Amino acid sequence: MKRNLRKLWLIVPDQLPAVLRRCPKCKGKRQFQNSGKFRVNANGKLLDVWLIYRCSHCDTSWNMTIIERANKENINKSEYEGFLSNSPGLAASYGSDRELFIKNKAEIAEIKAGYHILETETIAPVNETAYMEIQIKNPSGLKLRADAMLAGELSVSRSRIKKWFDSGLVTSGREVLLSGAKIVDGMLIQIKKEEAIRQESLDV
Repeated sequence: MKRNLRKLWLIVPDQLPAVLRRCPKCKGKRQFQNSGKFRVNANGKLLDVWLIYRCSHCDTSWNMTIIERANKENINKSEYEGFLSNSPGLAASYGSDRELFIKNKAEIAEIKAGYHILETETIAPVNETAYMEIQIKNPSGLKLRADAMLAGELSVSRSRIKKWFDSGLVTSGREVLLSGAKIVDGMLIQIKKEEAIRQESLDV
């Protein structure tokens, strides 16, 4: 029997945020777009990684620091391979991390509202009192409603989702989520066990 495992949802804006900075060639402030490519420099055991941005007007590059002078042995192997292969998922994840922009003192252009979700299954078992658990990563800080996101991703009607919320079946931590609750980066959403939910999911 397959174990019921927690899911991880990474919320990625359809249009990754651009960086506003002065372009040395254009002689003015321009938008620098995420190229989706990394620059990796290994000097002995030390590793530096940058995410490359390019001026939307003249293609001049700017490198945003991801990892600086870190011991290569401490870097996750799959992530390191992702840097070398220019993983789109990694470029999207780091390219929408507001904390990383702040660390690099980068000014962020306005993010469009559209988004998509990259879903993976974790090794953490779902709590026995829950039907489903979803860990949310929202590094870009998009302002989203939990009910709208769940309805779209689980292919459940908004009216059914509202019933789940109104019945107290959707929680985060020990708190019951109200309809209209906002998504917070790092939150764990639990949908409690309920035969009606199981049946509705089968019927969709």
